[in-house]
Amino acid sequence: MTFTRGRVVVAELRPASWLDWLEEWAMHGRQGYMDPRQLKAFVEFLDRQPSVGEE
Repeated sequence: MTFTRGRVVVAELRPASWLDWLEEWAMHGRQGYMDPRQLKAFVEFLDRQPSVGEE
């Protein structure tokens, strides 16, 4: 569901599964523009990050 004001989208409601897909797609999209060394460092950085809800 999308809410607009005039011709501008002001809010968009999506199911949680769609947001999981979007996050995964965005991560791989960013990686596609990285050179191999930068990509390796980025993957290692992501591996060191705590899971959501961990502290």
